[in-house]
Amino acid sequence: MGSAGRITILRFLSEENEHPAPSSALMDQLQASKLEFEVHELKLRPGLRSARIEQLLVELKTDLVVMVDENFGLHPDWFQSAIEQVAGGHSDLIVSPGTPRDFLGKSAARFVGQLTDCHAANASAIVVRRSALKERPAALRPAGRWFALEMQLRIPNDRRVLSESHLPQRLKKAKGFRLGHPELSFLKSYIDLKYGNVSRLIQFCAVGFSGMIVDLTLYALFQALFRDTSLKYTKVPLIGGSGDLALSGFFAVWLAMSWNFLINRRFTFNDARRNASIVRQYLTYATGNALAIGVSLVIRLWLPTQVEFFNHHKLAAALVGIVLATGISFSMARYFVFKSPARS
Repeated sequence: MGSAGRITILRFLSEENEHPAPSSALMDQLQASKLEFEVHELKLRPGLRSARIEQLLVELKTDLVVMVDENFGLHPDWFQSAIEQVAGGHSDLIVSPGTPRDFLGKSAARFVGQLTDCHAANASAIVVRRSALKERPAALRPAGRWFALEMQLRIPNDRRVLSESHLPQRLKKAKGFRLGHPELSFLKSYIDLKYGNVSRLIQFCAVGFSGMIVDLTLYALFQALFRDTSLKYTKVPLIGGSGDLALSGFFAVWLAMSWNFLINRRFTFNDARRNASIVRQYLTYATGNALAIGVSLVIRLWLPTQVEFFNHHKLAAALVGIVLATGISFSMARYFVFKSPARS
């Protein structure tokens, strides 16, 4: 291992442990060798781990970095072989096998591996050449516990190797698979980055479907509320249709629009939430979608006056208006309301 020069060890400790884990066999072997190394122990929540790694990668003076999760144990020979391979220039990153998990954890790791074309998303250790790491794309969120996955995505595929010479073992205090907000946020950002507008449109339509349920449900409730009022005998100028339907449609569309705005801001276009205040974005959203709202409202009022079927099935007329307005609404939201800095 002497040919590797000086290296840095980043040890990820369990945040619930009050004291750092005892020295592993790896640490004992490094101390017995002539290799110079420095150790950084990171006891952080997964959501803060990636940010601290980024800071260290800038501050470190060494080029060879070992990242290891102390919840799982690997044979020292694995590290020795991996360090020698990276130090010798044969590859830029060595990934350990996936750590033992329950069925859910294994299934999630396989899915993420296939999605990202990476080796072991839940690897417990990697050896990486710091100078070979590319910058993380601005649109890609930190990967939380999946530090091995995040590092792989920054190394060319032909320069990363999965080394399965020794399988990791779960230590007594290690917990099972946990999928938290950082990991889910990372997956969403990766899918958005990889599939672009297709991913956004699917999410937008899913939110729109929930908004459609809100819209139609409230439309039916408001119709029942205004059915026995004088609005029933009031005709809407130009468009036609009764006043009770017009008012019911207005309230239903407005509340559904507000629902869609909040969910799209929090989920579909969450990378643009900090571009402006929620009030400004809401007003811009309402203005930008005025055409879509108008289409939906006009269609649901006009169709029943023209087609007998829709006169007896007014919710179906509302559904037609919602579908026609979806394309307008998505385009306005994507390129006008929630425009991210990357597209500025």
